[in-house]
Amino acid sequence: MDIDSLLGRATERLAQAGSASPRLDAEVLLGHVLGVDRTWLYTWGDRAAPVYERARFEALVAARAEGNPVAYLIGEREFWGLALTTSPQTLIPRPDTETLVEVALELAPATGGRLLDLGTGTGAIALAFASERPGWQVVGIDRVEAAAALATANA
Repeated sequence: MDIDSLLGRATERLAQAGSASPRLDAEVLLGHVLGVDRTWLYTWGDRAAPVYERARFEALVAARAEGNPVAYLIGEREFWGLALTTSPQTLIPRPDTETLVEVALELAPATGGRLLDLGTGTGAIALAFASERPGWQVVGIDRVEAAAALATANA
């Protein structure tokens, strides 16, 4: 089976399961399994999908069809241009959170300041802010030890 066909079947399954973005979900999952980006999938869609990777991909599609978030299945989420490791112990960074970072950056002076991110989770807010304001002292804390460790790893 070629990559396009595999993606088509996965897209149908995810659509039937109620995914809001079935094609995107399928592409992200297959890209993760194959270690390629979505552009590669489009460029080489007529290539045969490796048999040894199909079972892994189909297991991820099944988990997604059961409602598991893609970010938890692949263990990462892009946020503010940063690839952040995710886990079920933290919330998944959302587009709404990027809006929060945008507003904070608009209000914050360009140099010299401090930011405390309480309940930092993955560290998304603190890391995004720090990437835009390198002269600031940015600290993220979380009472959940696993979340604090994840934020530290993402830093």
